[in-house]
Amino acid sequence: AQAGKTVSMYELRMAMEAADTDHPEMLNASSAEKKAEENFSYISDMDYKKVDSYFVSYAKEGTADEIAVIAVKNPADVQEAKESLTAHQNDRHKLLEQYKPEEVVRVDDGLIFTKGQYAVLIISDHNNDIRKAFNDMIDGK
Repeated sequence: AQAGKTVSMYELRMAMEAADTDHPEMLNASSAEKKAEENFSYISDMDYKKVDSYFVSYAKEGTADEIAVIAVKNPADVQEAKESLTAHQNDRHKLLEQYKPEEVVRVDDGLIFTKGQYAVLIISDHNNDIRKAFNDMIDGK
């Protein structure tokens, strides 16, 4: 099964970030960069060879805010990508428990879902708005 063409991760990131009207200053990493594979290991332990593209945006100042999208080459691998994001969410929970316990509830309220060949993690005060922005981009609205 040949996967469909994925949308631009840059455009997707911009749309999803724009849907969060009061997010903190965000840093980001993506598959477009030199250290793409190395940076990917921060959010997922899946084999990078299975990844078509990805991005992650995360709060510069250590709050829980984070958006991550993994597009896999083969839609059969999307569940593994989702599970790796769940593991990442658990890691974030443990980390924030240590130094920012007030942020843990935000991590736990995070959304993780899949759509087609995409696995998505959203940790924000505007999860549903960001999810809608994601769906609109993927659906070509």
